[in-house]
Amino acid sequence: MPEIPEIPEELPLADEAAVIAEGTPLVGDNDEAGRSAEIRTTEDETKEETPVIDVHAPHGGLHTWKDFWIHLGTITLGLLIAISLEQSVEWVHRLHQRHELDASLRAECAVNKERAEDNFIRYDEEMTWLLGLHRDIARLQATGGKLDLPYRKMHFRPLVLDGTPYTATSSMALLTAVFDNASADGRLALLPDDVARSYSRLYRLQEARFNELRYRAGDAVAKQEAFEGLFADSRTPTTPVLARMSQADLKQYDALVIESFTALRGAKGLLTTVYGTNNAMRQGLYDAASLHRLDDEAKARFADDWEAITKELDAEDAARDEAGAKTAGAGGK
Repeated sequence: MPEIPEIPEELPLADEAAVIAEGTPLVGDNDEAGRSAEIRTTEDETKEETPVIDVHAPHGGLHTWKDFWIHLGTITLGLLIAISLEQSVEWVHRLHQRHELDASLRAECAVNKERAEDNFIRYDEEMTWLLGLHRDIARLQATGGKLDLPYRKMHFRPLVLDGTPYTATSSMALLTAVFDNASADGRLALLPDDVARSYSRLYRLQEARFNELRYRAGDAVAKQEAFEGLFADSRTPTTPVLARMSQADLKQYDALVIESFTALRGAKGLLTTVYGTNNAMRQGLYDAASLHRLDDEAKARFADDWEAITKELDAEDAARDEAGAKTAGAGGK
């Protein structure tokens, strides 16, 4: 009689058997192993679902030279378009910088135009004053110093600069900051050659020549004022007493006055050229003919009017002599 196999006390459930058969640990037996299996399964599914980009030649491949050249031409055309776009952007940027620089330079020229016009007024007032001193010295020398003349003061009018009153008696410097910065950082090369040369000429006149003459005139006047201080009282150190000067002193004083006058007239003369060139830049005129024409116009407009200066001095002397005579008469009574 055949043997009956022993029946185990408890058979595994169908699901458990399947899990065991597949080699997957039961959840209850090893949680960590179960989670690892889930992660691996998810990763495998993700890999299967993620598409892979494959770069390849055009459909059908390059079978002939014609296909090759068409393909190469397409690539070359794309590169040329990209380069052209990049250069266009750079060109637009440089054009914007150029317009911005040109506007800044013209604005600086507009300020310098106003300053130059104020300087012309100051130069005329100073030269009138110096010619008056020269006339007084001649009268003192002719009378052997016996004539009691008061020190002649300079008459100047208040000016307006940048919308504010300007009361200084000396000339003012012209601005150069915009041009100097553009030269230093290379932006001056953005301008056309004729424009850049014209601006360079203008600022060379301003910085190298006009400023030199302006400083020379200032030094001459300062030297004259230092000599005048030798004959002034402590309460009025800027007002010399002319009667204290000897004939030798008067001769030296006259030489200093004429030196100041000559230096101021030289600075004014060059300023007319600066003014004409500055106006040309403001009007966008860079040719030699326009520069010469505007230079001549500036010289004619701000020419020295000796006749008007003489009349002004005559009127001032007459008023001063009349006031002196009344004072002397009142003292005699």
